[in-house]
Amino acid sequence: MAIRVTIDIEVTNPEEVIKAHRGQIIGILSDVVLGKASKQKKVNLAVASEFINVLKDELPRELAKEMVNAKIKYSIQENISMYDEEE
Repeated sequence: MAIRVTIDIEVTNPEEVIKAHRGQIIGILSDVVLGKASKQKKVNLAVASEFINVLKDELPRELAKEMVNAKIKYSIQENISMYDEEE
């Protein structure tokens, strides 16, 4: 039996992220060519991908320190509303 941990990420300042990371994460022309929704989606995906990259490196290492062997699956689900579920 597995347990799922869900973390919802919605970047609230995509334009600032694009300006700060021009050419690194998003691409040089994205701030000019893309509409607001497309910018939001692209930044959300970039942040989620980086988050998973960090987890892939750090989580197994930290679990090993605690003598925990685990199978871990990472995935990104798009178009999730953060307001669908009650907290």
